[in-house]
Amino acid sequence: MKPWCGSVVRYQTVPRDRYSGHRRLMADYFDDPPIYNDNIFCRR
Repeated sequence: MKPWCGSVVRYQTVPRDRYSGHRRLMADYFDDPPIYNDNIFCRR
């Protein structure tokens, strides 16, 4: 039996470095001090 690889058989899955992406996201927006803070984003 073939393991689950997605909904379309002929396409391949792309391995991604999700752990590093999560660390970058947390460092950019939520760590102290954040790289992108409230001064960069405008409110409507």
